[in-house]
Amino acid sequence: MKEFKTINEQIDILKNRGLIFNDENKAKDLLISNNYYNIINGYKDLFITLGTKDNFLNGTTFEEIYSLYDFDKKIKDILLEYILKIENNLRSYIAYYFSKFHGNDNYLKLDSFDNFNNLSNVSIDTKQKRIKNIQDLIANIHKEIGKTINAKNYINHYLVNYGFVPMWVLVNILSFGTLSKFLELMKQNERIYISQHYNISENELIQHTKMLAYFRNLCAHDDRIYNTKLPKYLYIPDNKYHTLLNIPKHNNMYLYGKNDLFSLIITLKVMLLPEEFNTLYNKINGRIISLSKKMYVISIDDVLNKMNFPKNWQEIKKF
Repeated sequence: MKEFKTINEQIDILKNRGLIFNDENKAKDLLISNNYYNIINGYKDLFITLGTKDNFLNGTTFEEIYSLYDFDKKIKDILLEYILKIENNLRSYIAYYFSKFHGNDNYLKLDSFDNFNNLSNVSIDTKQKRIKNIQDLIANIHKEIGKTINAKNYINHYLVNYGFVPMWVLVNILSFGTLSKFLELMKQNERIYISQHYNISENELIQHTKMLAYFRNLCAHDDRIYNTKLPKYLYIPDNKYHTLLNIPKHNNMYLYGKNDLFSLIITLKVMLLPEEFNTLYNKINGRIISLSKKMYVISIDDVLNKMNFPKNWQEIKKF
């Protein structure tokens, strides 16, 4: 465990490692208010001299590192806005189609979900795992209702007066993670109805939604996002945008847009309305252009490479 260092001691250490401060007093304020660890440890990697652990590239300034930190923060704000648009649409679709087939209060019944009971080609072990997943989902729904019963008057109202929370109300309090799991466990025909709104298959819808939930959490908790790599179970399916952009492959897998920030851009392209995506694209591209004007020791191409954006990523707007 490292010992506590005052802000002055931290700055002295950074200076000894070659970091330049153009405005030391402002840097102190930024390091205290935004957390030394978040700025320096989170965004220093591109500025470290190759073959060393801690020494900065010649000419590296605190201001340049902070510009990358600030870029990441602004990108998160933009992406979260559009992820929430899709999330709200999904809440409405899930509530509508589930209620259409099961009514408003059957989300606590095992048979209201795709439990594989009628499938002869599914093993007993797979069916048991599926049932456990459904039971876990129902338990999580109970938990989330319990958390909000005192905080949300409308939840309290329905429980006191009707003994249950109708589906069209329930979807508003579920976390996106729980909502994603709910979608995955819905009966297949209901998932298909929802996927048709996006002109994709229901399996694609499930994967895109899982990935959106993952990135939503990163954005909401202010985690670093620009160089994120996702776990394998969240990889998005191959689609036409990988082909249209001529993204190269290695070992039969696309090098960009599968488990990275660009995969989120592809998902947003798939699930947003065209005019919404164009606005998103313009905002993201604007932030990239703005950052490029603040990069001196490294280039914007170094940042885009770390983001795992293909060189022709801008072409996604025209398709």
